Amino acid sequence: MKSVKLLFASGTSFVAMTADAHADPISLIATAIHGFLLSSTAIAAAATGTIATIAANAIVGGALIGLSMLGRQRPTGTVKAADAKNTFETGESSVIEGLGRVRVGGLKAFGNTDGSTRWRLVCRLQGPIDAVEAYFVGGREVTVDPGGNVSSPPWARSGGSWLKWQDKKGTGAETAWSDLVTAFPSLWTSAHRVRGIAQSMLTYFNPGLMESKYLSLYQGGVPDTEQVIRASLVYDPRDEDQDPDSPATWKWSENGILGAAHVLRRDPAFTSDRFDWPLIVTQAVKADVNVATKTGTEKRARIGGMWAWEGARRETMQDILDSIGAEVRMTAAGKIWFELIDDDPSPEISFGPMDAVDLDWASGPEAVERPNICRVSYYSPERNYEMADIDMTGIAWARIDDEVTRYGPKYYDVELPFCPSASQAQRISRRRFGLVRGDTGVASTNMAGLAAWGGYYGEVELPDLGVVEKVRFSPPRVDDGRGMVEIPFAVWPTLPAWNPATDEADAPEPIPEMQYESSLPTPDAPTSVLQITYPVGGAKECRIAYALPAVSYTSAEATIRSYTGGLPDSWQGMNEQSTFAYISDDFEGMDVDARVRIFSGDDASYFSEILHAAVAESNAPCGQPSVVSGGTSGGSTGVGNLNIVVEASQLRAASIKLQRRIDTGSGFGSWSTRDEQNVRPGQERTFTDSYSNLSEFTHHTVEWQLITMTSGGVEGTPRTYSVEVWDQPDT
Repeated sequence: MKSVKLLFASGTSFVAMTADAHADPISLIATAIHGFLLSSTAIAAAATGTIATIAANAIVGGALIGLSMLGRQRPTGTVKAADAKNTFETGESSVIEGLGRVRVGGLKAFGNTDGSTRWRLVCRLQGPIDAVEAYFVGGREVTVDPGGNVSSPPWARSGGSWLKWQDKKGTGAETAWSDLVTAFPSLWTSAHRVRGIAQSMLTYFNPGLMESKYLSLYQGGVPDTEQVIRASLVYDPRDEDQDPDSPATWKWSENGILGAAHVLRRDPAFTSDRFDWPLIVTQAVKADVNVATKTGTEKRARIGGMWAWEGARRETMQDILDSIGAEVRMTAAGKIWFELIDDDPSPEISFGPMDAVDLDWASGPEAVERPNICRVSYYSPERNYEMADIDMTGIAWARIDDEVTRYGPKYYDVELPFCPSASQAQRISRRRFGLVRGDTGVASTNMAGLAAWGGYYGEVELPDLGVVEKVRFSPPRVDDGRGMVEIPFAVWPTLPAWNPATDEADAPEPIPEMQYESSLPTPDAPTSVLQITYPVGGAKECRIAYALPAVSYTSAEATIRSYTGGLPDSWQGMNEQSTFAYISDDFEGMDVDARVRIFSGDDASYFSEILHAAVAESNAPCGQPSVVSGGTSGGSTGVGNLNIVVEASQLRAASIKLQRRIDTGSGFGSWSTRDEQNVRPGQERTFTDSYSNLSEFTHHTVEWQLITMTSGGVEGTPRTYSVEVWDQPDT
């Protein structure tokens, strides 16, 4: 009697696990251990503080109309990118979590009004998140100042904003929103803390129903909001300060291997001791290695996208593994790890003629059925974080022209919903396209085939030919009664080294926010950025310079963002002038991005291209201050006066200093500072000074100089004035 032993679980290919299972009398080892790992649903029952829980507790007073997000997402747990950007309403929803960078709307957990002001609480993602990089209102990108005011037109107003936007990262330490407790004490109490959820509180103010401003703000109702978020914090075993069991010590990363481990660990059954962290470290390091692309270099395996906790874990994990080009593995000790797939993997075992009792070889799919065109789509930042197709025209590996001509197009679609890179997507797709077109076979061995336990890659020597093929094993099948082991395999494609110049198609062209339809020209990118330290008081200011288009416009908007640890912070609004803008902040030594756009009423141009630069002071000497009005007076009356209005024109100008010296008949003394005022380009500064000499016989000469100073105290070219002072007697 035959007996089946479950042996070769950890070597399973997800495609091969289901292939032909019904057609072979030999029982398959098809219950792959990681098949169980990836299909666990324990988390749905164990999750606490979820969006679903919050919705049940927070949606009160019939504030929302139901619209189920779950009915719109993919059958896997992977959340469809276009759906995730919507703001939806429902009484219950799966927990939604992000990896890497994502653009997300969210769940309207609460909304109400006092008859004028309106409040909306939007749950974005499972927290904690790292940071918000961009804000959108009604599809348009806006700038949110540190205090929460939306400073972009049409929302900006004198002394504030018509929209206040406040965020919480979902650390678990959240308290109830005080604005809601105050406005709706019977509906929202201190118990409504919405803990563990990255969320936004939006306060929409009413300019008055009869005001034209009302229509520009609310013509389509209260506009929805979105954010570009650096999502989940993950455990990085390379950092000795990180505690694998304490999310409070984790950090944000786009590393694909760390992201895969994070998603699997969201199931409480998979505690940190079930993972082989040293092996995971080796692969995380490989994922961060820079590889060549058509436009430069990038890290090999990045991750970005969203998934729902209640979705099928197996399919979600497979989407993730496909998107980063990896597979889940298990050590002999039963520890889980993830391995990146190489174009030329090293064989783990070899089978020769002495090992194989029989070898069944099958050529690849018939030409009339074999895929001959590869189509690739990925999670595209260039397309506003939606799935986008790559135009593979002219890429030889992606189209087998002679087969297309003979048999017509046979498409092979590669969809990578957690891959944020067009280059990465194509490197992965080439390998998969070659594998699906290749030969397959089954090696029948004696019990020596048990040595393939846990192996993925090997070599098989073809009888009589002496040709050795590299293969990818599927799970072995064991027949104890016959003492045989059958090992299905697919021949691994022979791939030349990746050449970005010929093997890689361009990423899709970035698209601007489509809601901006304007005849206004797009300004050129800002031309420079520098740091100012004011000589008087030592305050800090960062300035950017730009040249706006020579058209009629009502206002300009300049924004700037700094980088911390190589990652961009949120955009901040600046104080705009005709040729420059400034912000009271210290960015010296930091990298920043700066951009500018113009408005005509509520109509906006596109933002300019971004100026990316390192911020430093500039201490090149400035020119003379420019005279706006005024000059010297007096002299013969015993008093000499200076009363003048001047301005500086250079971006680096930090102050204007007034100095004076006197010659009483024996030569000029040293200069003494009479006044110094901080200044910005084009800012008018008034200086006054006087000198008295009541002698009618001795003439004193008084000189003044006005000097523009830089942050480092470098003096520019002075503008000088001179007056002789004496007391002329009355005649």
